[in-house]
Amino acid sequence: MSTTETALTAHIVMPAGHPGDAFLNEVCRTLHDSFGIQHATVQIEMGDSGVACELAPEHRV
Repeated sequence: MSTTETALTAHIVMPAGHPGDAFLNEVCRTLHDSFGIQHATVQIEMGDSGVACELAPEHRV
């Protein structure tokens, strides 16, 4: 990564669990093709910790 690349870090809450690497590859490919994001870091969470993301609006958690 460099200062000339567009990057994204995201958390996705998926109660059913991690769908596998193929899903992550598709997400990264879609982000690149649709938005020009060259590097994406995606973290899958199941949402079962009882602790909501402090940065997310209440209606989305």
